Amino acid sequence: MAKTNTTPQITFRPAKPEDGKTAGRLLFDTFAKEAAFVVGLGSEERAKKILAKLFSVSGHRLSYEFSEMILLDGQVVGVITSFPGKMIGKLNRSFAWLVMKQYRLCGKLALVKRGFSDLFVKEAAKDEFHLAHLSVKPRYRGKGVGGKALSHFVENAKLAGFTKVSLTVDIENKAASRLYERHGYQTRAINLIPKKLVPYLGSGSLRMVKNLDQ
Repeated sequence: MAKTNTTPQITFRPAKPEDGKTAGRLLFDTFAKEAAFVVGLGSEERAKKILAKLFSVSGHRLSYEFSEMILLDGQVVGVITSFPGKMIGKLNRSFAWLVMKQYRLCGKLALVKRGFSDLFVKEAAKDEFHLAHLSVKPRYRGKGVGGKALSHFVENAKLAGFTKVSLTVDIENKAASRLYERHGYQTRAINLIPKKLVPYLGSGSLRMVKNLDQ
């Protein structure tokens, strides 16, 4: 009797606006503290709802148009978002504006007070292809999905003509940092959060870069 191939099949497909509910929760996990404190003004659920809503809108860093859904045997288990580094400034401003529009005047003032303008530090150089967000559902972690997604991201970068890729990771996220290091990423900068915001946003992030022509 022939053996059945039980190797999980990890594939990718372009994200769609209707993926918003699933993608919003996945994207929330990539910057949970910041999203809850700033985007949701202290509410995790409100932040998830806003991210889910904005996912279907084009022109910003968490839009479906820059995202792919990660599938394991045909089932959505994650999301990956990437774009050229030269686009980050414009995409961040668009995202900030769209979040501001979700609130009335008091909410807008609260967003500014909570350091909305400081949320996005320098993440990538103009000549880099940037991995903005990568999230896998908890139950599917440790199954090679993250590594496969990183390889897929690099292939996309090469197809787009880039020789360098970059990403940022929370300083406290040691497991993710080790994963990226195993895939050839090196820390190039440490972005620290102002001391008064550390209890809400964490210590900061590492900016990591990988040269593809080495």
